[in-house]
Amino acid sequence: MTKHAAASRLQTAPRIERALTLHRQGRLVEAGQLYDSVLADDPGDFDALHLSGVLRHQQGRSVEGLRLVASALNAKPGSADALVNYGVILDALKRHEEALAAFDQVLAARSGDAVSYYNRGKALGGLGRLVEALASYEQALEFAPSHLEARCNHGNTLAALGRHEQALADFDELLRRQPRHARALCCRGNALSALKRSDEALAAYNCALAIDPDNAEALNNRSAVLSELGKNDEALASCERALVLKPDYADALYNRGNALLALGRFEEARASYARALELEPRRADALNNIGLALTALGRSAEALAYYDSALAADPSDLRTLHNRATALLGVQNFAEALATCDTILASEANNVAALNTRGVALGKLGRHAEALVSFDATLLEVSDRADVEINRGNCLRQLGRTDEALAVFDKILARDPDNFAALINRGNVLIKLKRGADALASYEAAVARQPESAVAITNRGIALVFMDRFEEALACHEHALRIDPKLVAAHINRGNALLCMTRMQEAIGSYADAIALAPENYDAHFNSSMARLCIADFHEGWKQYEYRWKKKDVLSPPWDFSQPQWSGNEELRGRTILLLAEQGLGDTIQFARYAPLVAARGAKVYLGVQPPLKELTTSLPGVAAVLTDGDSLPAFDLYCPLLSLPLAFDTNLATIPAKIPYLRPSAERIAAWRSRVPQRGGLRVGVCWAGNSIHLNDRNRSIPLGRFAALLSAPNLDFISVQKDVSAADAAILKQHGVIQVGGEFADFSDTAAVLAMLDLIVTVDTSVAHLAGALGKPVALLVPFSPDWRWLMHRTDSPWYPTMRLFRQSAIGDWSGPLQKLREELEDLARRPGRAG
Repeated sequence: MTKHAAASRLQTAPRIERALTLHRQGRLVEAGQLYDSVLADDPGDFDALHLSGVLRHQQGRSVEGLRLVASALNAKPGSADALVNYGVILDALKRHEEALAAFDQVLAARSGDAVSYYNRGKALGGLGRLVEALASYEQALEFAPSHLEARCNHGNTLAALGRHEQALADFDELLRRQPRHARALCCRGNALSALKRSDEALAAYNCALAIDPDNAEALNNRSAVLSELGKNDEALASCERALVLKPDYADALYNRGNALLALGRFEEARASYARALELEPRRADALNNIGLALTALGRSAEALAYYDSALAADPSDLRTLHNRATALLGVQNFAEALATCDTILASEANNVAALNTRGVALGKLGRHAEALVSFDATLLEVSDRADVEINRGNCLRQLGRTDEALAVFDKILARDPDNFAALINRGNVLIKLKRGADALASYEAAVARQPESAVAITNRGIALVFMDRFEEALACHEHALRIDPKLVAAHINRGNALLCMTRMQEAIGSYADAIALAPENYDAHFNSSMARLCIADFHEGWKQYEYRWKKKDVLSPPWDFSQPQWSGNEELRGRTILLLAEQGLGDTIQFARYAPLVAARGAKVYLGVQPPLKELTTSLPGVAAVLTDGDSLPAFDLYCPLLSLPLAFDTNLATIPAKIPYLRPSAERIAAWRSRVPQRGGLRVGVCWAGNSIHLNDRNRSIPLGRFAALLSAPNLDFISVQKDVSAADAAILKQHGVIQVGGEFADFSDTAAVLAMLDLIVTVDTSVAHLAGALGKPVALLVPFSPDWRWLMHRTDSPWYPTMRLFRQSAIGDWSGPLQKLREELEDLARRPGRAG
């Protein structure tokens, strides 16, 4: 050193010492000014360059600091302290490889330098080389066992490697040495949280915050544990405090979203996740959870885009893949949801969520038997899981195994009487079992648990409809709609109640409200068709009636033809068409009348019917052949279900094809039955008081024989029972009134037709016998309930479908006394007239 340099150094040293003292006291601005004054006098001063660079880094000016320390190293290339700080700044700038090289250079010269090993570990951690980082921290601790930050980082690296118990030991050792180490307490909480020891983790975070109330990391991590403990309000408050301290804290925004999501505040959760994504756009967990929020908001299509982005960031995340399957259910893409679940199960065969969702997708696809297998497999993995059991119960209900379904819901409620979903679904099963009062009790229990649940309230209305308490039911549905005006089911249920009350225009309006919310809702369209057809609005009614194929309680057609369905527009001349029965026997009889009209357009007509109608319908003019179950299908060009023919012909009230008779019994069958029908010269009256008991509306349309028998005591009439199924009790009543019983001996409808042909009048409820008598052109007295089947229209005493039919309608719901009394008076009047009716 020259004399001049030495003198300069003597002048500079006190300023450096003074600046360093200020630096250590945290008075960075004053220290910086002194360093700068030294550099103004001597731009190459090593200490001023080095320490000024460290200070700039501490002020957040790391790039400037790095330049200054690099200049210091140019002045003194071998300075270990400067190399260490150079590496520290490089590491902070995420230039981990260069930082690592700097620390290795120090250690080559100072092999026992604990600080360099510590910083080397940090650089290796930044590079994701965790095992090497762990070894570097261990070397730091070997040379400096009391190096607390090395101990803390060693623990964090163990945690990052999934070795949480060992990490916990590190934090406990550190805290033994320094009990008030806030960072160690926070890290200890993280390890405990990972070990699912949530209460202990919460205590650790609370201790950290008692020492450092403004520790944003502790506040954020505390919120995650509070959420795990179900304390979501407290979790939200903890996140809010963290975000006040650190507004751009992506983790806190994410955890805030989680708390809001758990609290059902889905839009706020979505916004919180969106803010986190602004800060970290490729954050897969936030992308996934914004999808969850959107799904909960009913925006499944939007959610799919976020799940796809999350999977682009991490294609192996099965949780996100499953959430995507759930969103696919929301957009009714059931086949893809099923395929997605199968993809998950190919990787993880016992994935409970995927097994359960797979069952739901199969159920939506109508594959209920397979769905049941999937739910059973789920329950092998997790027994007594209510959501899966509920899905299984609903699957059993769809399979018609209603008693088993009821047992499932009863089992859930035995251990959890307040399970809302189980109460609702139990009520649904009881409706299926026609136990209206029990269903009402189940729905009312659900309403008691959640008084503002629109779903529970409208379902209560369903049970009230089943019990003929229509005004109360209507009030329920309207209450539900005040709570949730967009609840499609409540609009439909309101329409159904109005339909039962014969307020048809109002019912149509309610179904229209449902359709406005869900344009392809098949229940709304189909039920609207019932109301429209009742008021002879055939133009719209027939179109909406086509939605019947999509209804759950209407069987899909058992055919899957490559040939197109005839719509009424395609040319028929010279072509072959297959007309097919699709519903009940009465429906087939009523709409078989269209077969001759189809033939008149030049088509060769094949008619497919139920076996009991095969022989009888061969009498239809223009039909080339009648087919039934088991018959081979001939070649054909087009097909059409029978009940789609009114739409194809654009039938209106004036154009109903009512040329009767269009069915005729064979002479042989009449001859075979002639001896069984009275020949005493009096009026012969056929009676039928009940339809098929499985019909959805049978309780309203059928009449108990004990009440119907009021007709049977009318004098001077020969009553003949054409009822096929008669109980022992009913047989006794018939015998008491001298009624001749023949219906139980009918082999098919050709027998029924033969007997009806020999009668003067048929008195019947709304069942296939009524249609057959009308098709034969026989006089028919039809007893019609207050809310009629659509084909009997409203308020009429005649039927445009059957000119020889008279209708005797209830004037009040459930009251048969009026129509039975009127009919009895007319029967007595007929009996007094000379001769038979014909």
